[in-house]
Amino acid sequence: MSGLRFIDLFAGLGGFHQALERFGHTCVFASELDPALADLYELNFGIRPHGDIREAFASVPAHDILCAGFPCQPFSKAGDQLGFDCPQWGDLFDYVLKILDTHKPAYLLIENVPNLIRHDEGKTWTKIKTRLESLDYTVDLGKLSPFMFGVPQVRERAIIVGARNGLDDFAWPEATHRLDQVSITSVLDKNPNDARPLGPRFIQYLETWQELLDALARDKELPSFPIWAMEFGATYPYRDQTPHAIGFGNIESFKGALGRSLNVRRQNIWHNSRRKLAECGPRQGLDFKRRACGVASADIRWSVV
Repeated sequence: MSGLRFIDLFAGLGGFHQALERFGHTCVFASELDPALADLYELNFGIRPHGDIREAFASVPAHDILCAGFPCQPFSKAGDQLGFDCPQWGDLFDYVLKILDTHKPAYLLIENVPNLIRHDEGKTWTKIKTRLESLDYTVDLGKLSPFMFGVPQVRERAIIVGARNGLDDFAWPEATHRLDQVSITSVLDKNPNDARPLGPRFIQYLETWQELLDALARDKELPSFPIWAMEFGATYPYRDQTPHAIGFGNIESFKGALGRSLNVRRQNIWHNSRRKLAECGPRQGLDFKRRACGVASADIRWSVV
């Protein structure tokens, strides 16, 4: 199948454009809010993207494929995970739906962070699926990462595919590579002209990270969520419920930052507000020695909620 028209929403550097153009399809519209990315998009593809899709909605032409990588910040584990309630980006998926409803393209391709699948206990994905199906699209969800196809990058993404005439003829691509079969050396220049030696500080960064990697068990799966250094040794619940949810009086049986006791009965605390999770540690000072960068030690004090 070739010769279809596609639009590229939240286009970024143009990953969708690069892929679909190789299959003989033509981009008839693009939008990208970041001016620097829009400049690069125009340089690479000869199309100047429109800006905010909220303002450019009326300019979207007829098309056969809708591609959208709507902002991931509301769903990313690195953010506040406000989802569709995010005041800055939460309404952008609504514009995707409006375009689908107005132009009724035959196909859709949407990508986002894999946490989109788990966000709000799966309710976000259920809502997306339901709303797409209400517009007469059959949809499916998969997770893909570049390393699976020989590209030395681990960047798993949630991919949503949809079609108005069903997905009976669709199949997810099978991986051609395992993670241990790809290497960054395959894409590095051996003698780059602009190479500069790394300074002592950066060498120390790399050596420190290498020490960590060497210490990790190779036969164990690493956690898929961030672990902040201050949280090592903590035992408070946060997977199925939050510390606040179990009640102020019940938190004392758990350990907080750096494994310190959260027994608040022994401390004179006036509980008048909710504090951040990072503040759920003991009141006594904690000395953090930052030897790697030559930074002076810092005395950081935590307060119990």
